Amino acid sequence: MNRPSCVRLIMSLLIGLFVNSLHAQTSNESHANTNTQASSQPSSVDTPDSIQLRDEQTQFAPALDGSGLISMDSAISKRLLVGATTSGGWDSNPNNLANGASSGIYILSPYFGIRSNTASTQFLLQYQPTITGYSSAAYTNQTMHAAAIAISGNINERWKWNINASGNHGTDSTRFLAPQQSVAVGEVPGTGPNSASYLANAGTVTYATGSAGVQYRISERDSLEVGIANTFSRYSGLKQNNSIATTSLGYGRALSPSVEMRAYGQTYYYYGAINCASFGGGVGIKWHVLDGAFLTLSGGPQINTTACGKQQGFSYSAAFSTRLTGKSQIYMLAARQPAISYQGPGLWQTSASAGYQRQVSTVSTLKFDVGYVRSDTLTAVNSYHGTYFDCVYGVQLGHGFSASYSYRGFVGDTGGTGFSRNVALFSLAWTPSAGHLFQ
Repeated sequence: MNRPSCVRLIMSLLIGLFVNSLHAQTSNESHANTNTQASSQPSSVDTPDSIQLRDEQTQFAPALDGSGLISMDSAISKRLLVGATTSGGWDSNPNNLANGASSGIYILSPYFGIRSNTASTQFLLQYQPTITGYSSAAYTNQTMHAAAIAISGNINERWKWNINASGNHGTDSTRFLAPQQSVAVGEVPGTGPNSASYLANAGTVTYATGSAGVQYRISERDSLEVGIANTFSRYSGLKQNNSIATTSLGYGRALSPSVEMRAYGQTYYYYGAINCASFGGGVGIKWHVLDGAFLTLSGGPQINTTACGKQQGFSYSAAFSTRLTGKSQIYMLAARQPAISYQGPGLWQTSASAGYQRQVSTVSTLKFDVGYVRSDTLTAVNSYHGTYFDCVYGVQLGHGFSASYSYRGFVGDTGGTGFSRNVALFSLAWTPSAGHLFQ
């Protein structure tokens, strides 16, 4: 089957699923409305915006210790999160050099956090340092600090707000050994583009990102969202700072209990090593295909100012996750967005990642991840591309303890300077109250 035929077949299947989902939901809603009218008084006003919305989806935040996702809607009012991971193994290239020598390695990663919920506010604060040592005298001990905070709440039934911030500081090569920071893809923890963003001879990195948003529900179907964000990165090896300020405005309309359409506008302003702006917008869809399945698609034109040096034309993002069975799940991510991950100064990046997770038994899990990131060449910035992959087999030992065997690999290139890295680790962890791989 040729490529155009494959594309037409895939589009036909997606459209068919979409139409069948809407038809089934319409039938169910009509049947429910008939039963309601037979047993109660009819409503005095039948507005066209009336719709039986599904319950608000549970919000998740990634656990810094790599254990999975933490529910932000837990009924627990307050909980102290503590844990620690110790690892030992082999590292082929500890300093991300083009011709680095291998070494034995040991790692200690304590974890601290607090989660607090009230009737109208959810709060999560996390901190985790990663401390490394090497058997080879050619390498010195290194440390990477990571912290994150997430706060969300609702003023009333119409107004909601959220504030998020995270950051890292330390030797960039140590970030490869730290617990991988997941992104929430529906109810599945995924690996984002940061996992494939490592630079040769980067030195010490300081990375911080923060965002805030407000959502106003106009009616049962319609809502407005406003958001602002800022990202800062600095590499001592590059001797450059780079920042991106973002603003966005979105309008959403629920077409059914499981389908929502969205239109948005967005602006990006680069300052630091690059000084220019980008303006764009587009449309998107959020679709809870089935219970446990999640799909979002969005895209539209993006225009850069002449100071950026080149046009990108189009931006997009896509995310999909689903349970294959009761014991396995997958996720897929793809995007063409401003370069706001760990890449130093850059303009736009194209990224893709995917993963498979399986509960092998009641006490063991197996997961695979792969990620890819690429950026474009600019006048003052070299092009970059990197590929990351990992495999982890974990076993629960009881009382919050677990053991795991893991392998991580990376291949990357920056302006013609490439390097590769492979790490094999055995880890013991104590995480009695952190995240979960399967929700």
